[in-house]
Amino acid sequence: MNPEIVELQSITVIGFTTRHATPNVKFMHDIPAYWETVNMNYWEPLTRLHNVFNKSKHCEYTICFDIDPLTGEFTYLLGVGVDNPEDLSKIELDMYEMKTPGGLYAKFTTPLVEGSKYVQSIRETWKEIFDHWLPASAYEFDEKRYDFEYYDERDHNKNGMQQMDICIPIQKR
Repeated sequence: MNPEIVELQSITVIGFTTRHATPNVKFMHDIPAYWETVNMNYWEPLTRLHNVFNKSKHCEYTICFDIDPLTGEFTYLLGVGVDNPEDLSKIELDMYEMKTPGGLYAKFTTPLVEGSKYVQSIRETWKEIFDHWLPASAYEFDEKRYDFEYYDERDHNKNGMQQMDICIPIQKR
């Protein structure tokens, strides 16, 4: 795994939050395997968000935060990046706004795979990051910031293939 080490600016993500619970969740990287057990409707909220924030770049973010390691409860944000000032005035009452802090990140791109293998490739990438890359790297996870998943046009199953990015906040050891 060779991530791109990048300095990211603060990102405004606007979307919808839901609260979930599953055993053994202590960090974001514990969560991807959980999604195969959840029947969530992603299309309606994402379509609504893209229609409202239509002047911003087309991309989606998922961020898990407020993780309680004792209960396995966490808040899941499904949102879109809002980078156009005109769109910021369109936030609706039931939407959640999060500004992620900028800083140094390791950006991992999942393998380009067929749609049927996509969830598994995301899960395996998370596992590889935390089981192998991070412990062997010159970096450690920066607990003051959030890791997140980033989806753009590569995620839209064109030609039956999909890919996305996982961004991990890091700092030198």
